[in-house]
Amino acid sequence: MSWWVQLIACFVAAASFSVLLHQPRSSILVSSLIAVAGYSVFLLLNQNTTAYFLASLLIGILCESCARLLKRTATLFITGGIIPLVPGVGLYNTMRHVVEGSYHEAVTVGVNTILGLCAIALAITTSSVIFSVLRPKQRKKGTA
Repeated sequence: MSWWVQLIACFVAAASFSVLLHQPRSSILVSSLIAVAGYSVFLLLNQNTTAYFLASLLIGILCESCARLLKRTATLFITGGIIPLVPGVGLYNTMRHVVEGSYHEAVTVGVNTILGLCAIALAITTSSVIFSVLRPKQRKKGTA
């Protein structure tokens, strides 16, 4: 499948998932564009574990930035933006290999899938931590 078809499908999937989660209309386009940006990085980096991490890190940073600019929560953008990266095909193929009795292939695909999921989780956590460190501390009322 060509890369531009994949990016259009990515946009549609992110927008559809955002609608499914009842995201505000004003955030659906932003969320979908963030998903396309992240998926572009994923495609450029040959779809390996490093690609999962770097694409998810970009998505996390863009979501945190948009959340600050649009005065919304980052989770609102991350849920729609990260969906195209979730390795659902890897999970499916792992189970298919188990059912077929191809345990060696099941372990290989399963480990790669779990590494991808861990890379996604680590990248989103990293972007969140970066922005929480950079956020200026607010003083409580009544303190000097």
